[in-house]
Amino acid sequence: MTRTIILRFRDLVTEEGGTINEHRRLLREFGEVWWGWWADQSEITPKQLFNELQTIIKEQGSFTVYLFDTGMSKFYSATVSRILVAPKGRIPTPNAEDSPDYYHRAKCPAWFLLSTLEEADFSKLMFIHDSFPTREGQDEKLIGQIGEPIKSLKDLKEKNVTLWVVRLEG
Repeated sequence: MTRTIILRFRDLVTEEGGTINEHRRLLREFGEVWWGWWADQSEITPKQLFNELQTIIKEQGSFTVYLFDTGMSKFYSATVSRILVAPKGRIPTPNAEDSPDYYHRAKCPAWFLLSTLEEADFSKLMFIHDSFPTREGQDEKLIGQIGEPIKSLKDLKEKNVTLWVVRLEG
């Protein structure tokens, strides 16, 4: 059983499919690309979780994260080789050259350096809700989902968070 995260996104500042296309273009060009975790204004930055993920990177060199495009209902896997977390609030992209243009004016609570980005078949993966650290103590309905399987992308989309901690079975 592997513990990981799913990050939610949607093409709000690009054309449909633009977020993934821009990240893949820069990944081909530079071999890595920064992914910003936008987070809703009401979400808490899960610094302890990010510290745990940074420890995994130090020990193993990388970890797999999943990305969920709620606009197109597409699912992706990516390899993360580095995480930068704002000490407080939000920070700009760590490197504008290997970040999509629309990130150049953005500030995010955390940035993930991706070295791979591939479409994934959600139906072949078995995820269990582990925690909702960005809504910790805020939503009893979410807390009741901990330990429950994620049956579909629709089920996932109905949760009002931009970051899920999940366990990948099998």
